[in-house]
Amino acid sequence: MAARTVAGAGLHGRRAQWTMESPPAVFPGRCIRCRQPASGDCLMKHRHAQVKKLSPHQQADENLYNRALQSYQQGNYDSALKDCQRLLARPLMAGRVILLVGVIQYLQDDLAAAEISLREAVKKNGNSEAYFNLALTLGAQHKSQEAEAAYRKTLTMNPAQAQAWNNLGNILRHGHDPLRFQEAVDCYQRALQIRPDYTRAHTNLGLTYVQLEDRENAERHYRKALELEPHFVPALTNMAAFQEAGSQPELALPYYQEALRQHPESIRLMANVISRRRQLADWSDQNGPQPADLVQRMSAGDDEAFGPLHMLAWPEFSATSQREAGRRFARSHLTRELAEPPLVSAVSPYAGRRIRLGYLSADFRNHPVTHLITDVIAHHDRENFEVFLYAYGPVVEDAQRKALRQAAEHFIDVSGISDSDAAHRIRDDGIDVLVDLTGYTTFARLGITARRPAAVIASWLGYIGSLGEPRLADYVIGDAVATPPEHADDFSESLALMPHCYQPNQTLAPIAAPPDRQSEGLPNDAFVFCSFNQCFKLTPSLWDDWCQILNAVPHSVLWLAPMNAAACSNLRREAQQRGVAPERLVFAARRPLAQHQSRLALADLALDTMPYNSGTTASDALRAGVPLVTAAGSTFVSRMAASLLHNLGMDGLIAADRRSYVDLAIALASDPLRLQECRSTLENALQASKLFNPEIFSTDLENLFRAMLAQRARGQRGVVTTNDALNKRS
Repeated sequence: MAARTVAGAGLHGRRAQWTMESPPAVFPGRCIRCRQPASGDCLMKHRHAQVKKLSPHQQADENLYNRALQSYQQGNYDSALKDCQRLLARPLMAGRVILLVGVIQYLQDDLAAAEISLREAVKKNGNSEAYFNLALTLGAQHKSQEAEAAYRKTLTMNPAQAQAWNNLGNILRHGHDPLRFQEAVDCYQRALQIRPDYTRAHTNLGLTYVQLEDRENAERHYRKALELEPHFVPALTNMAAFQEAGSQPELALPYYQEALRQHPESIRLMANVISRRRQLADWSDQNGPQPADLVQRMSAGDDEAFGPLHMLAWPEFSATSQREAGRRFARSHLTRELAEPPLVSAVSPYAGRRIRLGYLSADFRNHPVTHLITDVIAHHDRENFEVFLYAYGPVVEDAQRKALRQAAEHFIDVSGISDSDAAHRIRDDGIDVLVDLTGYTTFARLGITARRPAAVIASWLGYIGSLGEPRLADYVIGDAVATPPEHADDFSESLALMPHCYQPNQTLAPIAAPPDRQSEGLPNDAFVFCSFNQCFKLTPSLWDDWCQILNAVPHSVLWLAPMNAAACSNLRREAQQRGVAPERLVFAARRPLAQHQSRLALADLALDTMPYNSGTTASDALRAGVPLVTAAGSTFVSRMAASLLHNLGMDGLIAADRRSYVDLAIALASDPLRLQECRSTLENALQASKLFNPEIFSTDLENLFRAMLAQRARGQRGVVTTNDALNKRS
């Protein structure tokens, strides 16, 4: 049986897969003799019995139809269609023939023509096969409501059709409406009552249980699917995502690797394997897929999409490649939404009223983005701006979420409604500027912004790169260092440049005295380099640099973020291979945020990651008085730390290239007086800089929003700055 595999938003934003049964799951037409769906075996068995009772003309027509059906089953679609055209004028044959034509057009991806043919088949036949294939075609065109109605009609006529129950379940859960997830569960269970060995239904049911946060039942159905079909790729990738969500990435990798073995040419599966190996610091498989392979395949015209987030950390991906990967992903996964008319297309006049500002995020909880923006939102000018926060993703009523509720006038939880309903809510609230704080990161719901619920949409903070699809955002908020105007062609969005750093930071406040080094597993008399970045940001070439630094600075250690056991083991092995004793790596224990920020002062020098720089991690180190060494790259994500340092007046910590980065780190670690001068300069800069002043940042951001609105009202595109708004108001 043929099946369409469709990507959807899986657990924790990872791309999960549900499978849609497709033709020839139901064969077009029924055998005249046995009244069963016509198949090749049926034709051979009953052909002579069928035709001998007919008139000569009817016998000729039946022979021609049977030939067309056999051509279809052999994949010779053009020949089948040619025979069908000769039969369409025969009233007694037209119903069966037009159904076969519609199925073939569907398989040829001529969906508009298939819909016309299958609607005609429904009129002439009105049988369950016609409705089933019409439903498939409508679903493939993202006409979900019509597809649902056609599946329900199919099941009214033939309630024992397991494929229709499976596909109806997919339609119900595809809209991301949690209220319909239980309906989807019921559909999959009906399918499994009919066919207990139905692998696709087990896979889809597992995915739906994931969305209902029932991990026990999700795992049970994933394992059953793999027991039935050990090499079924959607079940493999969904099980992998399930293991990752359970904080067991080492258990996820084998499933991704098996999926790739089944489809070794798949770019998406190659990217999955690369990403998961990087999460484990597993760089050993030199014969496996590499980021350069993906770039080469993209350059050669392979248009398969893959998740863009982790490729920001791959040096092989230029800014142009990053933008292209984002474009492919959006157009692959948001086909329906991008085809819809925009909900809002023009800037509404706002003179004489407050500008309505909306922030959309999956991370309004204990999360780095929330730590950065809470003070900014609290300082918005309420006389001129009305602030709306739209939350989705995990509903965690922690202290950070409560602080956001207090900071904004409106806090709307859209996690329990569909993308379409969320977009309509934003439109109905009359939002002038909508800021997407999530992009392609975890729990992404770009189906909301793709519907254009506001006249101006800006991408900021969550995803540090171009979304690649102009409809998803008009602007990306950056600054002259992180996103210089000469890099404008690297983005599908227009650049909106803050006058200082694009990254806001919490107000400077006293930090508790650090604990002693021993309590953190650090030697009292060692020189402590630190990097609290996630493992996926580490690359073999960066590890080469860090080990070179450690080898050049005797009695030094590298203090790293908490990581999974496999990553710790792999990094120790990689260090030893580069001449660094494994015990010189110190993996930190997890601590509450306040304790973590205070312990950072135990470090002597922070090392930035390239090409995916430190963001909040960098500002935390700087706030604690720890100098940070970086090297500015050519992409937004590789210039984040340079922007922070430049706005502190610490340009001397920005190396020109990787070689200079290594030399600078060694020089500072080897010269205590120079390092102390650097720390003193940093201490003074923290007090004098605007980098940790969210009130000033908020005012600048508001002026940037005004500049965006003014430019869009003129129907123009291009770089905007706060000066554009200030000049207009003066």
